[in-house]
Amino acid sequence: MSERTRASVHHAASALCVILALFLAALGGAQAQQQWVLNGGASHFYMQTSKANSITEIQQFTGLTGTIDGNGNADVKIDLTSIASGIDVRDVRMRFLLFETYKFPNAEVTAKIDMTKLQDLTSHIRDTYPLHFTVAMHGVTKDFDADVNVTRLSDKSVSVATAKPIVVKTDDFGLTAGLAKLMDAINGTPIVSAASFTFDLMFETGDRIPIVEQAQQQAAAQKAQVESKPITSQECETRFSVISTTGAIYFKTSSAELDAASDPLLNSVADIANRCPSVKVEVSGHTDSTGSASSNQTLSEARAKAVVDYLIAHGVAQSRITSTGYGGTKPVAANTTEEGRAKNRRIEFRVVM
Repeated sequence: MSERTRASVHHAASALCVILALFLAALGGAQAQQQWVLNGGASHFYMQTSKANSITEIQQFTGLTGTIDGNGNADVKIDLTSIASGIDVRDVRMRFLLFETYKFPNAEVTAKIDMTKLQDLTSHIRDTYPLHFTVAMHGVTKDFDADVNVTRLSDKSVSVATAKPIVVKTDDFGLTAGLAKLMDAINGTPIVSAASFTFDLMFETGDRIPIVEQAQQQAAAQKAQVESKPITSQECETRFSVISTTGAIYFKTSSAELDAASDPLLNSVADIANRCPSVKVEVSGHTDSTGSASSNQTLSEARAKAVVDYLIAHGVAQSRITSTGYGGTKPVAANTTEEGRAKNRRIEFRVVM
């Protein structure tokens, strides 16, 4: 081989090496930027609560979405309205009394994942490491630390699961008042002021992403269909009974003018009423014992009518809804304390056939 030929071959080989290096670098960069999407259908998120000193109840949240971007930024959203225990009244109480999902429908968990550890994992190997994460729920944001187990299930799927239950106190997210309402709803039965959470989340990547995203779209469409279909009169009555104890309908002091803070709950009331068109609804107003009986009667009637007017304006047929006032004649608590008087100042909803 001549010197000139050797030089040409060397030049070509060098060029090929450069091209190969650039390709591998690009591939490595693509791997570093690889995105993972949560497979909600294959993931599980549970909450365990205890009441009456010995009874344990387990609820599952079925509405889960999330991603991990190429830099390891993880974001998981939990649809709190998807809580499911298998008992309708329990789920309704959890949504309206504890989580107040009419105002705070979601919880969000964010964290920074060590992607180098994820990439180093070989199939079916589990690694445990401490994870710092942030939870935003009920208008409050709080940081947590917990050990998680990360398992590489295949080259396109990974599991992230709790190593042990994560304990969350009601005080952490301003849920103590809601817990008190839950206890009132079950005749004062004590409920432990903390719950434990466990999860096993499956993330997928590559050509699995379009499949997972399509499943997410189908799940969202199914949820929208379920949330708009008619419900039975019993389900309607359950929801109105629970909503009547939320204490989330507000008026200006000594007035029948609704406060805008009432809108989220009243919008839920309108939605429920429109989903059970076969029943009629009575809206009743109640006051505490402060003031004269006649003025309280007038105020309770005016407040009930203001709620009816709101619901009619939001699609509830006028022929299906009536208002009445009881003044302070039907207290649910003693009027000797401010807490008791606050409970007595209320709007109630009742199904009438």
